[in-house]
Amino acid sequence: MDLVTQTVLGAAVGEVVLGRKAGNKAIMWGAVGGLIPDLDVLVSPFFSEVDGLFVHRGFSHSLIFAFLIAPLLGWLIHHIHKKKMDISWREWTVLIFWAAFTHPVLDYFTTYGTGALLPFHNYRVEFSTIAIVDVFYTLPFILVLLVIPFINRTAKIRRKLIVGMFSITSLYLLGTVVNKQHVNNAFEKAFSQNQIPYERYRTSPLPLSNFLWMGLAETDSGYHIGLYSNFDTHIPDEFIFVPRNKALLNEFSDYKDLNQLIHFTKGYYHVNKDQNGLYLADLRFGKMGINENSEFVFKFYLKHKDETLIIQQSRESRSIENDILSNYIDRIMGIKPKRTVNIISY
Repeated sequence: MDLVTQTVLGAAVGEVVLGRKAGNKAIMWGAVGGLIPDLDVLVSPFFSEVDGLFVHRGFSHSLIFAFLIAPLLGWLIHHIHKKKMDISWREWTVLIFWAAFTHPVLDYFTTYGTGALLPFHNYRVEFSTIAIVDVFYTLPFILVLLVIPFINRTAKIRRKLIVGMFSITSLYLLGTVVNKQHVNNAFEKAFSQNQIPYERYRTSPLPLSNFLWMGLAETDSGYHIGLYSNFDTHIPDEFIFVPRNKALLNEFSDYKDLNQLIHFTKGYYHVNKDQNGLYLADLRFGKMGINENSEFVFKFYLKHKDETLIIQQSRESRSIENDILSNYIDRIMGIKPKRTVNIISY
């Protein structure tokens, strides 16, 4: 999830674990613990473009990481506050553990792929039930955390607010799992009715809510892509075809970095050329806009230099389409814009 969500999740965990004894300091240190796994972004630049993709949400997001970092940071916090607060090293350790542990667990439900089993296995967990940015999940945390710091740490209402908030957000997260099954059924019926043969398919929620989804049906030559909103009155009936164009990669087929990049995409990729050269796009993350000419979110340029393959992620400035937000919200609500809709994703 995004940094804001992970920060408020960690803060809320801190309040649940130690709020009655540490008050607002529990919220503060919970936020720190919730952010720690994402410090891998500070290390990623020291790796190649491809290796950096696996460093992010790598070991710091594994199930074992919280067990290692919690005692160390717990000791440091205890050392900072031991003269003014009668809270043990063990209690601070428990707070940091749960703040750091819930961070990757939430990320497992998103699309990027997270190294849950590292260092024992490099499989990346990706349930794809919730978008990286989902306001309906994040907003309850923000609203409650704006209020409870001003309430006495021992007040019952403070405890009720934080427990109630976790109940609501946990039910919402569970609802995304159920909703994904409904969306899968809708796309399966749509593929059948539109006579789209496929080897495999995937569905991913698009940003802001859990109500608009992208479906990808893979064939031997490319992918049929469509959108489905929970507010649509019928199953998906419009698809675009994106060719894989794998043959364009023939000259690079022996390079390890390219095979790693394809592995990162889990095989959902599109190859093409533009004014900047040959590129590979990760289709799981869709496009930057809602029309067919929008740029792909994850786009990597491939170039030969001195018999070496150079892979560089596109970071060029990208224009924002007119009425992009209003058209996108309309699509969430089941209203199809007059223009041909493609894909928005994160």
